[in-house]
Amino acid sequence: MNTRIIPWLLLAAACGSYSAPSTPPAPDGGVSNVQTSLSSEASTVFVGDRTRLTAVFDGSGFIEGIGPVQSGVAVETPPLARTTTFLLRVTHGGEQEQASATVDARYRNRIRVLAAAPFAQTNHLAAALPDGRAIVMGGNTSESPLVPDSSLTQIFDPITERFTRGPDLAFSAQAQIFTSVAPLARSFLLVGTGPNTGGGRLHSVITQVFDSAAPEFTRVGDAATPGTSFRTATPLLDGGVLLTGGFGPGTVRIVNSVNRFDPAAGQWRAVRGMGELRIAHTATLLRDGRALVVGGLTCCQQPNPSPELFSLTAEIYDPSTDSFSPTGTMKRARGGHAAAMLFDGRVLITGGDGNDPDTAPLATEIFDPATGQFSSGGDLRTARDSHAAITLTEGRVLVIGGELPPQLAGSGGVGGTEIFDPATGQWSAGPALVPAFFGATVTMLTNGKILIFGGQNTDGWPQAAAALFE
Repeated sequence: MNTRIIPWLLLAAACGSYSAPSTPPAPDGGVSNVQTSLSSEASTVFVGDRTRLTAVFDGSGFIEGIGPVQSGVAVETPPLARTTTFLLRVTHGGEQEQASATVDARYRNRIRVLAAAPFAQTNHLAAALPDGRAIVMGGNTSESPLVPDSSLTQIFDPITERFTRGPDLAFSAQAQIFTSVAPLARSFLLVGTGPNTGGGRLHSVITQVFDSAAPEFTRVGDAATPGTSFRTATPLLDGGVLLTGGFGPGTVRIVNSVNRFDPAAGQWRAVRGMGELRIAHTATLLRDGRALVVGGLTCCQQPNPSPELFSLTAEIYDPSTDSFSPTGTMKRARGGHAAAMLFDGRVLITGGDGNDPDTAPLATEIFDPATGQFSSGGDLRTARDSHAAITLTEGRVLVIGGELPPQLAGSGGVGGTEIFDPATGQWSAGPALVPAFFGATVTMLTNGKILIFGGQNTDGWPQAAAALFE
């Protein structure tokens, strides 16, 4: 259930608890007068914060997600990314008792600037790690400012809120044109190269997996379709990855090619192509395991003497048949947009660039897998493309970053953020990102906070700035 968030909500002093309806027998066969209960110091905390739980019981107690506890002795919770119900299980005299306490976790709705990283990066990639940290990878860096791609990585620690240098990539990487990243079960797959990696764009698309236990990057082979760049990578429920569209070789034509990564074999294979040529589209994993592909640029070869043609069509990939089928169409053609999965399984589509030479898309749309149709999601306050739309742990969607579409006067990053509340269907202004981090990566951490890192400064050079949405 979604909870509407009130900005700057103060921590409540009350605590939520549940008491077992019966009392366990005492060790001597009598009846204990101790009632099993679990209580929290605070019923509400901010996302990423902790609180303390106190259990009262006879016998042996265990709180799921924390471990064994002693009666009457407070224990600290891990950082809470979302509203969490803790369950106390008690064993006493052969009897089982349980109690629970719920702690609500809410966002402050603010952006907090952090200390800069040791190295600046832009056109880089980022991924969350299972241990709560995040890694930022490759791109153009302050270590080698005249080289567009690098093997540099930096790791962000959410406890110290600092970056340290990480292990080098197996081969250099550059975001946008060359490389995509897709999460796996306990790691992630980096798909593609940088222009200085053995042939760059025309090279077979090589891939590498990060092993956080080592930690190191290991090459896992080439994509099945060579010579294609600017692909979109999407995780699948089986732990594999779907790779769709992009620019093909030769005259740099847009393609409909599709590859699928088998995690068990560690190999790629070609899949029947999409129904339409696409680049700068989104591909979103649905709850039932299918993937929704939306919009994108469908025409033409480069250099492009014709007007750009963005698509309003969508199609769905079914992994059980390895095939695509058309679904409903959007009201507005777009590419370079963003997609976010809502808690109810629908998909929110925001921003992008369109076919109207005078107007950029402000209207957002929501795809419903149950009907296969798009409906209105309301209007953004500011048009933007190449941005991020990320679902917060309580169900709202944060739209952040990006740049002004070419139809608008001026250029550069967008500093304003916007928040969509699915419970009300309304948009509201979020905290400002100052200065605007154009080209920054936006990564959801396991503690529920969102790391914003890097990108270009106003002169186009990589920056080391970092911030947290919390």
